Amino acid sequence: MVDALRSAHRAVKRGGLVIDARPDASRRPRVVAAGRVRAWLLQSSDADLRDDRADGSVARLVGRGLYRVVRSGHVWHSTRFADLTDLDAYLRDSARYAAFERGTRPRLAPFRDGPFDVRRAIGFDVLERL
Repeated sequence: MVDALRSAHRAVKRGGLVIDARPDASRRPRVVAAGRVRAWLLQSSDADLRDDRADGSVARLVGRGLYRVVRSGHVWHSTRFADLTDLDAYLRDSARYAAFERGTRPRLAPFRDGPFDVRRAIGFDVLERL
């Protein structure tokens, strides 16, 4: 993260903009079925650690005066799964997600034939190169 932003600092002229996007762990990832949130996902501790490090990297570079935050926000990224079997297989192999939040997996059973959307927040900062 730091290396990429330092490289961007060298490549972008003073006053130019860099957009930094990364997972936003402050908003719980959710599973949507039939148009409503039915379950939530827990991130792995490793993913939480990576997210914290990325956030800290941006804060350090802003603190050092390399960038100024012009705007911050988040967008929702959605990944579709055909059915519950596909979603379960994805979660078993995922480095980002550890499991369903306690008690939420059974809520998906009535919708097992899908489709399901996993929605996670992606935070972004629009950074002005100083």
